[in-house]
Amino acid sequence: MSIELDFPEFPYEEPPGGITCRQKPWNGVLVVVDQIPFKTGDKVTFHITVCSDATGQTPAAEIQGVASITADTASAGYTIPWDGVLDAVTDGCVIAFYTLTPADGSPSSTSQEAIVRYSRQQPGGGACGPDD
Repeated sequence: MSIELDFPEFPYEEPPGGITCRQKPWNGVLVVVDQIPFKTGDKVTFHITVCSDATGQTPAAEIQGVASITADTASAGYTIPWDGVLDAVTDGCVIAFYTLTPADGSPSSTSQEAIVRYSRQQPGGGACGPDD
C-alpha cells in the first residue's frame, strides 16, 4: 500500500517562513512530519541540507537523522543539530525531506522537499550564536 507523504514542517518557523535568532537555533531546529499513519517498526529518515544561499543552490552542510517508530503514531520528528550543521551558515536556507521505510517490508517512499529561510544575522551586524 502506497502512502501519500506530506511535506516535512518546521513548527517553530516565523512567518513568512523563516528560522531566525528568535528560535535559538543553537538548541537545534525541529523538523516534523504529521498526519501520516506510521506503524510500529517503521523508520523515518530525515535528509537535511543547510545552504548558504536562499534558493538552496549552495550546500554548506548535510546530515541524516533517523526516527524509529516505537508505537503506532501519526507524527515523527528530528532535531537538526547546531554543531557542524546549523552553525555552518549565517544566512541561507534549510531544505528537508524524508524517506519512510515501512516495517512490513513494502517499498520505501520519499517526500517532496520543504525549504525554510534561515538567518542568524543580527540587526546591528554579526551573527547570533550560543553565547548570546
